[in-house]
This record gives sequence, structure tokens and C-alpha cells, in this order.
Amino acid sequence: MNGASETSFVQRFDEFHQLAVDNCGWNDFGEDEYLPALNILLESLDQSALLPKVANAVMAQSITGVLSGRLYSEHYKQQNPGFSQQKIARPLFIIGLPRSGTTALQKLLAADPCNQGLAYWLGQTPMPRPARERWQQIPEFMQCVTQLETIAQAVPEMMAIHEMAADQADECRLLLMQSFSNVTFQSGAWVPEYEEWLYTADFSRVYERYKSNLQLIGLNDDRRWVLKDPSHLWAPQDLLKVFPDACIVQTHRQPEKLIPSVSSLVYTSRKMTDPEVDKKRVGRRELKQWARVLNNLAELRQNTPQLPIYDVYMEDLQRDPLQTIRGIYDYFDIALSPGSHSAMESWAASRPAGVHGQHNYTAEEFGLNDEEINEAFQHYIFSLRSF
Repeated sequence: MNGASETSFVQRFDEFHQLAVDNCGWNDFGEDEYLPALNILLESLDQSALLPKVANAVMAQSITGVLSGRLYSEHYKQQNPGFSQQKIARPLFIIGLPRSGTTALQKLLAADPCNQGLAYWLGQTPMPRPARERWQQIPEFMQCVTQLETIAQAVPEMMAIHEMAADQADECRLLLMQSFSNVTFQSGAWVPEYEEWLYTADFSRVYERYKSNLQLIGLNDDRRWVLKDPSHLWAPQDLLKVFPDACIVQTHRQPEKLIPSVSSLVYTSRKMTDPEVDKKRVGRRELKQWARVLNNLAELRQNTPQLPIYDVYMEDLQRDPLQTIRGIYDYFDIALSPGSHSAMESWAASRPAGVHGQHNYTAEEFGLNDEEINEAFQHYIFSLRSF
């Protein structure tokens, strides 16, 4: 057991639930699909010998926050019993390795008024999306603004690596975490038992709950969803069972540039709670993890050649973002209206590269080199030629 806390995480199971109830005032956590994953996470946290006191507190806060998100979901589903009839037609999923342009592409697509994205604050506290002009009067929105401002002030370099804003589209992980089956947890602590379990976990019910949350948030809004998260690589087949008409965009970037970048992201996040975190261990873990899960999508593509997937290279997106959008829309037969084009063009012009500073990193600082990285991704690099 980790000596940073007198009470183990497993022993705090009921406490975490009660804290969430105290935070929200509601007590319905919904179905039990999350319990196996939560129990494995708690056990793995107890077995971690490298969890500093601050990280211990942050993980506990994160668990309570996720449970609070479940309470929000269930409360507003009960308030809106017709939510499950909300259709989600041909959602656009951006799936690719982290640091391959997924965030920039999603935010650009979300600028199209014909699309809808998952705003950060609604990912944390799901409810039917209020009119945007009301957001600043909603406590949950303002709490999210304050939370992200605190992170930006504590670790300003985070914004240069991965921009986050309460009112902007963000990652699906915010909803997927409600089932406690998500890579976010292993990015915040060394939990090898949980990490290994996640590779073979059944995500069927995870995606069913995820869909129900999207139906709730997008209630009475029939616009196309634009969604993205590298964590979809853990179970793309389960995603497609729940969203059989999904339009998938896979983003690509050379691994020797990508892996040091994602290692830098995870390290920067981890050092907020663990200043002594081992950079080289972060690098080794990120290399192993992303090379392994990328195979899931590769196998799906090989076994389902008719699957509609459009490939986007990060270099092309950076060079001509609007041409990249036109390619995506043409491939999936999505109409691009003049108004949509103008809105995305304005958004792209307002977000010049490096607006939040430069993100600098090397493979060597994470104990890696280009040859080692490319060897781990050799099958992927070879397949890039056929995309």
C-alpha cells in the first residue's frame, strides 16, 4: 500500500461516492458498468509505490469529480426522459495518435456552424446544452473556467502543448472517464496493473454510456457531431458497434516527432503533482503504449477494407487547413456551404501557430532516439506509403 495516505484508495470507495453526492446533492450514479474499472484503478493506485502526497490528493479529487459527472448525467437524464430518442447521424470521429493534429482539426471543424462539438465544461458536467449566451451565468461553466485558469497559471507551458478552454470543443475522454476506462488515469499516476487491464477491457457499455451522454448534451440539436480522442484507439471496434455510421478521420504524423511530443505533454502534466517524475520512464511508457494501441485501428482497417476512413497528414493540415477540410467533406459527401467555409477560415486566421508559445522537446531527454521509435512503429511507417 502507498504510504502517502493512511487510508487506502480501496477503503475510500464509499467516501469518494459520498463526496460526489455532497458536491452535487444527488445520489443516483446510474448503471454499474463503471464498478469493475473503478475497483481495478483503486487497487492499482494502492499498489503504486511512487505516488507522492500531492498526486494522491489529485487522483482522489479526480475520482470524486468523475463520480460527480455521473451524477450530473443521471440527474439531467431524469429531467429529460426523451433524451434517448435524440438521433446522432453520421458523427465525424477524429482518431489518431496524440500530437498528430487531432486537436487543431477538431477545433477547426467545430467552427463550422453546421457541426457541434463537446465543450469542455459540458464534458465535465453533462446537461442539455444551454444557449451559448447564457453560459457565463451558469455556475458549472464558471467553475470550469476557473479550474482551467488555475492550471494555466500553475503550468503556463501546458497551453503551448495542448490548449484547453471551457467553451471550446475538447476530447471525448471527458465523457469516457465516467466509466473509469480511459488512458487519462494512467497518465496521472503509475498504475501498471490498471494499464495492463485496460488493453483488454470490454468497452461496449462504456460507449453505450458515452452515446447517451452525447444524446443528452445535444438534445434537440440535429447538427453533425465532431468528436475526437486518441483513446478511441483502445477499442475502435466497440465504438463502431455503437456508432455504425461513423465517419472516421485518421490523423498521421511521423512517430519520431510524435512520441517525444506526447511524452512532453504527459511529463508536463505529471510534474504538477510529482516534481520528481522520471522523464525516461515517461518516454518508455508512451512509446510502448501508443505503438501497441495503434495496432487496434490498423487491424480494423485491414479486416474491414470497406470501412470509410479518410487519412489526414499533420503536415498537410498545417500547410493548408481549409483544403484539408474540403478533402474530408468531399470524401464523406458533406456539403460545405459558403457560410461554413467562411466561419472555419475566420477561425483558422485567428489561431496563428505558436499563439500560446513554442513547444520544445527532444527524444533524447526522454531516453529515446529516432531509431528506437521508428523500430517500434515500423509496420505503421510502412503502411503510411499506402494511405
